[in-house]
Amino acid sequence: MAHLEFPIDRLEALPDLSGIAARDVRSVFPESALISLEGRHKQALFVSVLIHGNETVGWEALKRLQAWMADHPLPRSLLIFIGNVRAAEQGVRMVPGRPDYNRIWREGDTPEHDLAARVTEIVRAAKPFAAIDLHNNTGANPFYALVHHERPEDLQLTSLFSPNAMMTHNPPGTCSEAMSAFCPAITAECGHSGVAANEEAAFNLVLDTLHLDHWRGAPDLPLDLYTVTGRILIDPAARMVFEHGVEGDVEFPASLEKWNFYDRPAGSAFARILTGGDPVRVTTETGADVTDLCFAREGDRLILKRDFTPAMLTTNEAAIRADCLGYLMEKSS
Repeated sequence: MAHLEFPIDRLEALPDLSGIAARDVRSVFPESALISLEGRHKQALFVSVLIHGNETVGWEALKRLQAWMADHPLPRSLLIFIGNVRAAEQGVRMVPGRPDYNRIWREGDTPEHDLAARVTEIVRAAKPFAAIDLHNNTGANPFYALVHHERPEDLQLTSLFSPNAMMTHNPPGTCSEAMSAFCPAITAECGHSGVAANEEAAFNLVLDTLHLDHWRGAPDLPLDLYTVTGRILIDPAARMVFEHGVEGDVEFPASLEKWNFYDRPAGSAFARILTGGDPVRVTTETGADVTDLCFAREGDRLILKRDFTPAMLTTNEAAIRADCLGYLMEKSS
C-alpha cells in the first residue's frame, strides 16, 4: 500500500537548544532529525532522544552536551536522532492512533516504519562505534540498561551507566535492538522524567562513551546481568487495586514498585486474586505462556514458584494497560 514518507531533516550542526523545553522541540526540529557532528575520532556514537515524546531525559542531556561542547572539542563524532517530535509537542508517549516510535524498528507498512528503516540504513552505513537510546520510565526503578547481546563491548557500554542490565529482545522493534545488529547498543532507562540527577546521568553516559578510545573486552564496573523470564500481563477486563480492602479482581501491594531489582524468593506472595479466574499471566518474548512456571495459587494468594527479580513494576494503571505490569527476571550465570 502506498503512503507518504515522514521526512528526516539532515543537519551538520545543532541549533541553539538553550531554554527550549521538549514540548517546544518543533521550534528547532519541525520534523524528526538526524544531526551529524564531527569529532576527533571519526567513528561516530549514535544517540537517540525523544523516541517517546514524554520521556525528556535525552533532550535535556543533549542540551547539557551542547553547553559542554561550547568549551570542549568533541572527542568522537556524533550521530543524533531526534525522534517523535509530534508526540513531544503534545507531551505524550506517542501520537494517538499512530505507532509507538520504539516499536517501528522492524519491518512494517506505516510511514513511521519507513522512517526507522531509513535512519537505520544511514546509521549502519556510518559503521558507528556504539548506539545509546535514552529513555525515562514509570515506576520506582534504579538506573538500568536493556542490552541485546552478551558481547564484551555491549557489557562494557552497559557498565558505564548502571550495574543492572536486562538481556532482552522484547518488545520487538526497539531502536537499540535494531542498532545492536551492527554495533554495541543499549537502551538506558534513566528513571522518571524531569529529574535533574537522571538527566545528569544520561549526559555522563554519553560523555563517557564519547571519550572511549577502544573497547577493552570487559565491563569497566561490576555488572549484574539478568535474563527476562517473562512479561507480566493483566487481563484487560480485570479490575486492579493497590490498596487492601478495596473492591477489585486482583490486589497488588501499594509498595509494589519497591520490589524492582530486589530479589524475591520462591514462596513469597506477589498478589491476591479476589474474585477467581486468572487475571495475571506471564508470557515469554516469543509469546509462550509461562504463568505456571512462575506462579502458584495458595488460596487467594498468588505466590512465586521460583526465585525472581522483578523489574519495571509500576502502579500506573494507564502504563499497565498500554504495556504490562512489569517483568520477572533471573540472574544470568
